[in-house]
Amino acid sequence: MAWRRRLVVAGAALVVLAAAFGVALWGKGPFDGRAYPSSRWDKSMGEIFDQFRVRVPDCALDDLRYWSGDYIDDNLYLTFESDAACVDGFLRDNELAGGTTVSRDDALRFRDTKTTDWGWYEDGSASYQRLRNRPLRDTEITVEVATAGERRRVYLRGVEF
Repeated sequence: MAWRRRLVVAGAALVVLAAAFGVALWGKGPFDGRAYPSSRWDKSMGEIFDQFRVRVPDCALDDLRYWSGDYIDDNLYLTFESDAACVDGFLRDNELAGGTTVSRDDALRFRDTKTTDWGWYEDGSASYQRLRNRPLRDTEITVEVATAGERRRVYLRGVEF
């Protein structure tokens, strides 16, 4: 009979834990399908972009994907594709100007595990325009734009330290 009592206690503990988990998640909303797996979901995409002072254009964006992590340093990764005029507007809105041209090899050299898994820089471009901005004192944004073709692929990495 002791085993039945243990089974009832274990079952009750599981029910309490499941209920607590459900209450903790209540109102968080569905996970944004544009987020890469394991991205934080305690903030919406808009809240994350506001945190990093990143403005996303209103024009048509294809394949927008992002990831954000809340660690010692908060991180943001964002990629999308659009026409040259839209990307130019994105750069202007985020005060990203000038920059330097970097080779694909240089872009790949600084790729991390996440961007490797996501297939960043596999767009066929031979070079990228790299631009940086510090929209806030403790935030740095690095953007690399594929320079090949009429469509432009944008890769953004932000860190809040």
